[in-house]
Amino acid sequence: MKKFIYLIILFFIFNHSNAATVNGSELKERISKWLKTQGANTQVEILDNIKYPYCNEKDLLISDISGSHRLIKVNCIGEDKWSFIVRNKQNAESNKNKSKNKVNVLALKNRLKSGTIINENDIIVIKKHVKNKNDLVKNKTDLVGKKLKKSINSNRPIYHSNLEKDWLIQKNSSIIIENKIGSITVKDQGIALENADFMDVLKVKNIKSGKIIYGFAKNQKKVVLKAKQN
Repeated sequence: MKKFIYLIILFFIFNHSNAATVNGSELKERISKWLKTQGANTQVEILDNIKYPYCNEKDLLISDISGSHRLIKVNCIGEDKWSFIVRNKQNAESNKNKSKNKVNVLALKNRLKSGTIINENDIIVIKKHVKNKNDLVKNKTDLVGKKLKKSINSNRPIYHSNLEKDWLIQKNSSIIIENKIGSITVKDQGIALENADFMDVLKVKNIKSGKIIYGFAKNQKKVVLKAKQN
């Protein structure tokens, strides 16, 4: 009986260890797939029989730490954390041709999560082959102090679409609610419950009365209840 139980335990451990690992062949496939999305040549060499603790695709971060796709960092941020760096051998002639089309772009030194406010020290300038140049952020002043709409890996070109929009009035900001009744102007303290641009209709809360009303965004600090009629 003991021998039977021992065999069951060995069977469980063996199968569990196989299910909870990812081998070199699978990792190479994931890295190659990522490199193709970056428009880079793929020549990564990883031993097929090497094994790491299993990592879900959403927890596996792949990034270019060389700026030229020569050194690739693979990082698992799951329960069993691990990371390694692998070299991607590239054809010299191909790289020479690609470098002609590269431009200086602004990128992040390290990966930043969604909602992070960008500081000047987070920004670097690298050369990249970029297909869409129209939406690229070209000036550091357009990045510093801005909030990321989504997480961005290091050494990736930054686009305006990656940043939270600069609204005239930000949600949850303190504002003045102005209401003109004839020749009398009534002003109350309020809180913006929505983002808004100039003369957009937005929902606000009157702090004194607690009422939720709608008004028009006049400037960064003022919401008027009646827009001027032409």
